[in-house]
Amino acid sequence: MMMPTLKIPRKVRSQQVKQKIFDAALMLIQEKGYEYVTVNNVCRTAHVSVGSFYHHFGNKDELLSYYFVAGYERYKNESQPPDTDDYIEQILYIFGLYVRFCLDQDVQFLKNFYTPANRSLYITIDQVNDDARLPILAKVYNELEKAQKKKKLPQEVNTQKLAEDLCILEKGCIFEYALSDGRYPLWERSQQILRTFLKGLTA
Repeated sequence: MMMPTLKIPRKVRSQQVKQKIFDAALMLIQEKGYEYVTVNNVCRTAHVSVGSFYHHFGNKDELLSYYFVAGYERYKNESQPPDTDDYIEQILYIFGLYVRFCLDQDVQFLKNFYTPANRSLYITIDQVNDDARLPILAKVYNELEKAQKKKKLPQEVNTQKLAEDLCILEKGCIFEYALSDGRYPLWERSQQILRTFLKGLTA
């Protein structure tokens, strides 16, 4: 007896379409380059409508934010976190994974993505629960919260604002790297600046 064909739930179908769009963008980035990643090209490659694209993503920059998140998650899965409860080292590790991914991208790609026109780069802590693009901000905030509960961070420190400020510092380093056409020592300087800033809180 033939089993009846099961109907795919709407939520599952929606996630499948979103994944198709992301996979199409990833293929275009890897095979063609950033300049080929347009909404029309992504939709044509994914065999979805433009309306479907905008149902899942506000614009191209928002889609590319997921590309950076996916890269961060891949690096996290392939690495070992530091064996320490020092919150500064944990935070440096989180940012370091993202920097490693950025350094593996073509600098022209970063120059196209890291621009003042890219509103997806503007993030605040109140967006974290609703937006899967913000794992770094969320993870940094969680580390700060844990440090404060363990009294390793002064109670008067606003952990939400601090997490946002640290992300601003990191973005500034990446902007500098892009502006310098890759000559700025992104890894070394970003780690040094973040470490100095964090140590200053307990000095």
